[in-house]
Parts: sequence; C-alpha cells; structure tokens
Amino acid sequence: MAAYVPAIIWVASAIICHYIAQSRNVKPNYIQRLIAVVLGPFAIPLTFLVKPQK
Repeated sequence: MAAYVPAIIWVASAIICHYIAQSRNVKPNYIQRLIAVVLGPFAIPLTFLVKPQK
C-alpha cells in the first residue's frame, strides 16, 4: 500500500501541472508533457516559469 502513495502523488502532480498550464494559456507539446511526467512534483513550479502564448 505504501508503494502506491508516491505513484499517486507523481501522477496527481502531472495532472495539476497540466491544468495550471491550461489556465495560463500555455499549449504544452509532447516534450513539455514528458518533462512534467518525469519531474513529477518538481514540474509544478517550472510551469509558472513558462511564458504564456498569445
């Protein structure tokens, strides 16, 4: 059971990162999505550094 907790946090943070990017009008491409999944919780602050598209 304890092994599932980090995996759930990792997936939840990738989903949160995706919703933050959508609310900031950032269109993530495949590479950005892959980075968000790999970095997990560390990708959320990096999402705020990406410039929104016009």
